[in-house]
Amino acid sequence: MKTRNIIILTAGMFFLSSVYTMLVPFLPLYLMDLGVEGKQVNFWSGAVFSVCFLIGGIMGPIWGRLADSKGKKKMAVRAAFFIGLSYLLGGLVRNQWELLGMRMLQGFANGYMPAAMAMISSSVSPAKLGVTLGFFQTALTVGGICGPLMGGILSEYFGMRASFFVGGSIVMSVAAVVFFFVHEENTVENTQKQKEKSKSVFQDLSYAVSNKQLMMLLSCCFVLQSSILMIQPVAPLYIGELQGSMNGVAMTAGLIMSLGGIAGAVTTPFWGLFGQKYGYDTAMAVTFAGAGILLIGQGIPQTVMGFGIFQFAVGCFIVGINPSVSAAMVTCTPNSFRGRVFGLANTFQQFGSMFGPMMAGIMTMYIDIRWMFIIAGVLLSLIGWALWKRTKISAKS
Repeated sequence: MKTRNIIILTAGMFFLSSVYTMLVPFLPLYLMDLGVEGKQVNFWSGAVFSVCFLIGGIMGPIWGRLADSKGKKKMAVRAAFFIGLSYLLGGLVRNQWELLGMRMLQGFANGYMPAAMAMISSSVSPAKLGVTLGFFQTALTVGGICGPLMGGILSEYFGMRASFFVGGSIVMSVAAVVFFFVHEENTVENTQKQKEKSKSVFQDLSYAVSNKQLMMLLSCCFVLQSSILMIQPVAPLYIGELQGSMNGVAMTAGLIMSLGGIAGAVTTPFWGLFGQKYGYDTAMAVTFAGAGILLIGQGIPQTVMGFGIFQFAVGCFIVGINPSVSAAMVTCTPNSFRGRVFGLANTFQQFGSMFGPMMAGIMTMYIDIRWMFIIAGVLLSLIGWALWKRTKISAKS
C-alpha cells in the first residue's frame, strides 16, 4: 500500500510539474497575445507570477496544519482539483487583469507538493529518505523537461489557450486518481499532547523560529526560489534577444529550458546518494555553489547555443538542492509536525517565488535582462559558501 502511494503521488508530481512548466514560463508570451506591449510585458509578467506566490505563501501554514489535523490526502486532492480548475479558467481569460485573477486562484489552490512529500516522508525509513525524495525530485524534474516541450509545441501550433485547456484536464485527472487510489493511515493527530503542542499557526511559526536548523533550511528555500523566479519570467524574453527576434521563441525557449530538466533527471539520484553518504549540509553547499557559479556564466553567453549549454550545466546542480533541504528538514522535526514543516517550507518558497519575479519585473525596466542571471547566481553562490563554512565548523566541533 505504501509503495503504491509513493508511486501515485510521485507520478502526480510529474504531471503537475509538466503542466506548470508547459504554461507558466510562457506567461510573458501569453500577455503579448492578450495585447500587453513594450516594457509593460515585464511589469505584468512580474505581477502575474508574484500574486500567485503571495497568496500561496499566506495559505501555506494553514494548509499544512489542515494536512496534519484533517489528512494529507485531502489536501493533495483539494490542491490538484483547484489548480486544474484555475488552468481551465486560464484558457478563457481576455486581458491581463483576468489572468491576474486566475493566478490568484492558483495561489489559493497551492499545496499538492507539500502534502505529497509529507505522506511520502512518513512512508519510508530514514535510511531511504534521501533516495526516495530524490526520486520524487526526479519526477518533478522530468516533468520540467516534458512541460516546456509540450507547451512550446502546443502554443506554436494551437495557441496558448489550447495549452491551458490540456493542462487543466491533466491536473483534474491527477486529483481523481489520488482520491480513488491513495490510502492514508493515521492522518489525524489524536492525542491531547499533540494538540497542546501547537494550537495555532502562530505557534507553528514560533516553533520554527526557535528551531535554528529549521530556520536556516527555510531561509535556503526562500533564497533558492527568489533566485530561480528572478530569471524564469524573463528567460523567454532573453532567449528572444539572443536569437535576434521573437519569432518562434516559444519553441526555442521550450527546448532550451528542457535542457536543465534533462540534466537534472540524470543527476538527481546521484545527489540523493551523495546527501546520504556525506551529509545533507555538504550536499546543499556543493549544489548551491555549483548552481550559483554556473548561473553567473549564463548571463555571459552571446548566443542561444551558449545559453543552452549553461542551462544544462545549471540543471546538473540545482536539482540536488530541494531533496537535500527536504531530507534535512525531516531529520530536524518530529513526525507529528511533518505536514506543517512542509507547509512552512512551501510558504517560504512561495514568498521567494513572489519576491523574485517582482524584483525582476522592476529591475528589468532599468537594467539589461542578463544581469538577472548574474545577480541570481551571486545569491546562490553566497549561500553555498556560507553552508560550506558551516559544515567545516560543525566538523571541527
